[in-house]
Amino acid sequence: MIAVVVAAAPAYAQLNTQHIKGTTGLKAGSMPPPHTYIPALYYVYRTDTVKNANGDSLPLTAKLTSHAYGLGIFVVTPRKILGGNYAYEILFPVGANNRIQGTEIDKNPGAGLTDSVISPIQIGWHFKRADAIAGYTLFVPTGRYENGASNNTGFGMWGNEFSVGTTVYLNEAKQYHAATILTFDIQSKKEDSETKVGNAMNLEGGVGGDFLKGGLTVGLDYYASFKVSDDHIEGFPDILIRGKNKTFGLGPEVQLALAKGGTLYGFLKVNYQWETYARVAPQGSELTVLATFLMKPIKLP
Repeated sequence: MIAVVVAAAPAYAQLNTQHIKGTTGLKAGSMPPPHTYIPALYYVYRTDTVKNANGDSLPLTAKLTSHAYGLGIFVVTPRKILGGNYAYEILFPVGANNRIQGTEIDKNPGAGLTDSVISPIQIGWHFKRADAIAGYTLFVPTGRYENGASNNTGFGMWGNEFSVGTTVYLNEAKQYHAATILTFDIQSKKEDSETKVGNAMNLEGGVGGDFLKGGLTVGLDYYASFKVSDDHIEGFPDILIRGKNKTFGLGPEVQLALAKGGTLYGFLKVNYQWETYARVAPQGSELTVLATFLMKPIKLP
């Protein structure tokens, strides 16, 4: 599932796109069966370290934390496009309390709306030993934003994200799997500003297995994110933003089916990832809790 970003880096660590790194994880290249799903997201990122282009830590005494939380709807239809199921998703409203935002490090901007997600098209394919997915997502600047303000919770820019991914099953029973999804982000200029976040590419996924008849999924997640073009930050000399930021994170994921009395109500997924590598970027850790409820519970066979 593609979700909204919660934080941008300070000027000397460059700016992030509107993409949360590390939320997809296991089976990132798979689309669920046709149904209507209600995702509820909680995400927190913590850091007290910013690395320069050489990997050295820059002076930073504060411990910075950013939160995001949101509710949405994800509809997988039986309609076929190019042989795959058509789906769409909306994530709104989305709230945030960002300690790291825009070109400033804010003391505490307070909670408020951040940017929203509209994914008008996703297509998912299912094969004998693999799944595949492709889609497009639009990030809408619905959050509180004013150029130069210290209490922004939105990003003041439009974002376009293109994605393609796959899940490969490692045995005939499809118990063990490896997945990856690639996303590419392109942004507009920030509102009332010449500041523009550079284009970025993300790779995310994981390796894991299903147990308890599919009721429990565990494994190891990863994400890698890197800029492919430079940021332009209005009013800051180039020396502060020289170099393209890169991060790599790794950690465990657990997903549990929410079922009772032979009825499936949804799923609860938790993952925690440590950033083991960062250049021209903050280096910290992130926690994602994603509860996905079925609009209509399903009786289990």
